[in-house]
Amino acid sequence: MLPCQNTFSSLLGSANLLEEKRKGTFGPIYTMTFSDSLHVHIFKLASVFHIFVVCGEALLARSDTITNARAGEQVLFPIEHQDTDQYDVTFRLKFPVPFKIFTWKSNNPEKLHIVHPLYQHRVGIYGDFVMLNDVHVNDTGNYEIHIDYYGTELKDRDESFFRIQVFEPVSQPVTAILGNRVSSPNITLNCSVSKGTNYLIHWEKVSLSGVLDETYNVTVLVIDCVTEEEQHVYRCIAENPVSNATSDIVTVSLCNKINSNGKRNGLMVLVPVVMAVLVLTIVYLWKTPGAKK
Repeated sequence: MLPCQNTFSSLLGSANLLEEKRKGTFGPIYTMTFSDSLHVHIFKLASVFHIFVVCGEALLARSDTITNARAGEQVLFPIEHQDTDQYDVTFRLKFPVPFKIFTWKSNNPEKLHIVHPLYQHRVGIYGDFVMLNDVHVNDTGNYEIHIDYYGTELKDRDESFFRIQVFEPVSQPVTAILGNRVSSPNITLNCSVSKGTNYLIHWEKVSLSGVLDETYNVTVLVIDCVTEEEQHVYRCIAENPVSNATSDIVTVSLCNKINSNGKRNGLMVLVPVVMAVLVLTIVYLWKTPGAKK
C-alpha cells in the first residue's frame, strides 16, 4: 500500500458518495443540489491538498511536455476523463520498453488490475490522478494514460502522453590541485562529484569582490602561474536539470609563491654547485707544478 493511501481514501469517500448520487446510481429519486455539488469539489480539493501538504511534495506532470523529476519524488499524472458513468484507465510505459503498468476500473475503484512487478507498491489512483511514488532514474521514459468509456456500448476513448526524465541530484563538487606545484609553472585544478546523473561541470573565475570574470566549460582547468593575478579565486559548479552545487573556493595565490620558491630553490642549488667548481679549480691549480711557479 502506498504512503497516505488510507487517509486519502477516507477524504475521497464522501466525495465519491455524492458523485454516485449525482450520476443516479442510487435511483432517480435523488436530485443533486448546488450544496452537494459544492461538497464534491471541496472534498476533491481537500484530497489534492492532502497529497501536496500531508503526504509530501508531489510533482505534477503535464501532457505533451517534458517533466524533470528528482529521484525519490512523487509524480502525479492527471486523468482528464469525460463526465460519464463508467470508464477504464490504463496506465502504460510507451518507451523505451512498452508494457502495461496497470488497469483501473471506475466501477471497482479500490482495486488495480495487472500491476507490473517493477511498479508494485509504487503506483496507484488517487482521485483524478495516477500517482507514481519514489521515482527512480530507470523510470525515465514516455508514458500514456488511456481511457475507455462504457455505457450500454463501448464509446470513444481519450489518450494523454507524458515524458518523464528522472535525475539523481548532484553532490557538492570536490576539487583537487594536480601536478608538482613547486617545479611546474602551471597549476592544474580538477573537479569531480560523487553523486548525480547527467550533470555538467564548469569552473568560474571570480574576483575577491565577487565579480564573475570568466567561465570555463571544463572539468580540468590549467592555470598559467606566470600570467595569473593573485586577486582571483576559482570555484567549480556541477548542475543537472533538477539540482546544482558549488565547491569550496580555490585560491591561486600560491602561484606567485610557487614561482618565487621555485626561483629561490634554483638559486639554492646553483650557488653550491658554482662554489664547488670554484674550489675544485683552485685546488687543481694549487697542486699543478706549473701553477706553483
